[in-house]
Amino acid sequence: MATTQIILSLVKLFLMIIPGFVLSKANVIDEHQSKGISSVIVNLTWPCLIVISLQRDFSKELCVNMGILAAAMVCAIGIAFVLARVLAKSFRMESAKMYLVIFMLMFGNTGFMGIPVCSVLYGSEGTFYAALIDCVQDVFIFTAGMILIEKSTGKHIGLSIKHFMTPGFASIVIGLGLFIAGVSLPQVIYVPLETIGAATSPLAMLVVGYQLGKVNFREMVGDLSLYAMSFARLIVMPLIFLAAVWILFPEMSVLTKVLVVEMATPVAACTTIYSQQYDGDVGFATKGVMLSTVLSIVTLSVFAVVVEMI
Repeated sequence: MATTQIILSLVKLFLMIIPGFVLSKANVIDEHQSKGISSVIVNLTWPCLIVISLQRDFSKELCVNMGILAAAMVCAIGIAFVLARVLAKSFRMESAKMYLVIFMLMFGNTGFMGIPVCSVLYGSEGTFYAALIDCVQDVFIFTAGMILIEKSTGKHIGLSIKHFMTPGFASIVIGLGLFIAGVSLPQVIYVPLETIGAATSPLAMLVVGYQLGKVNFREMVGDLSLYAMSFARLIVMPLIFLAAVWILFPEMSVLTKVLVVEMATPVAACTTIYSQQYDGDVGFATKGVMLSTVLSIVTLSVFAVVVEMI
């Protein structure tokens, strides 16, 4: 895909943020309605998009690529842990905030931001790989992530199978099952799922716009640790993986492009949700999510262009 097309595709996608921002500022949409839209995405459009994206012909190459993505995500989580410890030591963070920063660096918004972006840029193949990355990340969120949230809040959460009982995770299991079994959905089912799944990108950008409309940007200006965290998440992480794929692979494929772009996504939105749910530092978590989201509009676009130029 030409650089100009990449830029135009991203501009079209990020322009979808504006209606949500305007409606938020005009108080046309309130917090309750925003949560309702998010619920529709998480429980309906996103699962449909994942099932459709995994409707591909089974091949040995795709299986190998799935293994590469899983290994890459494990490496990403290890790298993020090291970076977070360095930041915590540099800014003399208390242990609770340090564990929250580790969570922020380990887990990006591979769902709400990553999948729509990869879908727009790389089509169904890009969505396929983005969905797999999100699947691997979810496994780590519900295990290692829960331990980090426990450490940051001081509350015992405990690991439970119920954490995996979500429509999104179920759709991944169903989609992978159909993919491995080589089962293609009949058109009478495929078309409605595809139509519903296509609503994910505009709805996700609408929610991001609403959230940005509620941000008090003055509150984020003074906390240098948030900027350091965002720099590590949005620039250092993708740079490391850009260098790695450049060295390991002779040329950039859709797989490697998706990997770098997903590494450039902002802090996962669930950081705020879990902090709120378990009485953690909600203010710090929210500012981290929002600041990284605002900055990612530029940084993510830059990396999407860079991988196309290599």
